[in-house]
Amino acid sequence: MALFPRTPRATPLPDDVVSRMERFGRFEFDPVGTDIDASDVWGELQAPFLPLAQSDPQGFARVLADAVLPVGGFALFGAARTIWNLVGSDFSSPAYDAVRMAALEFFRANGVPNNRLSADDWRFWQANRSEPWLVGRPRPTAEEAGITPLAPGETRRIAQITEAPDSNVLYVAPAHGRGFRAVIDGPTSDTDSARTRFDWMSADTLHDLYARIGEAFQTPVHWVADELRPFVPLPPSRL
Repeated sequence: MALFPRTPRATPLPDDVVSRMERFGRFEFDPVGTDIDASDVWGELQAPFLPLAQSDPQGFARVLADAVLPVGGFALFGAARTIWNLVGSDFSSPAYDAVRMAALEFFRANGVPNNRLSADDWRFWQANRSEPWLVGRPRPTAEEAGITPLAPGETRRIAQITEAPDSNVLYVAPAHGRGFRAVIDGPTSDTDSARTRFDWMSADTLHDLYARIGEAFQTPVHWVADELRPFVPLPPSRL
């Protein structure tokens, strides 16, 4: 039985619609971490749905919701992003909203921090739900943290973002005037591998700086120094 009533104009979707939506959802969530060739995404995972999406947006959202809601997982996110891409960012319908919320619930249940959501998806969650996204551990006090003071002139390595050899690396150092600063060391640009350093954020105390960094990360990155780890509020995502 269809979850949402069909209209006469809505035509059946391909038999493999769920697998296509699942693949597209994984690509949209982490394009670098998938084995999906970006050059194939439009032709295989989006373009085949364009005629129906444009001729009957409401019917398209309904039949797509019927296909993915019983299955769950990344197919939900793929379907939500497909509707957003092919119909438009301002489109709304009960079927689309149901798929979008189910996708967000899937991410939330698997510990995905809200900094992995798009601004539109985060606003959608806040507009429709009153509960917090995820609740992390409280910030440690200065006494609990036991941060080793920086030696004069010291620049301390405290995190590496990914396992890649050219990953950004994070340091803390005294500020040029008063307080402390977080410094990112990484490639100059996508086309220039020469490494450079630039200031990211600052705070009056190391404790406050570590707290700001932990709140920005939300979950652990590839490597986190022991004294920074208590400031990262959430465990690793399960996705």
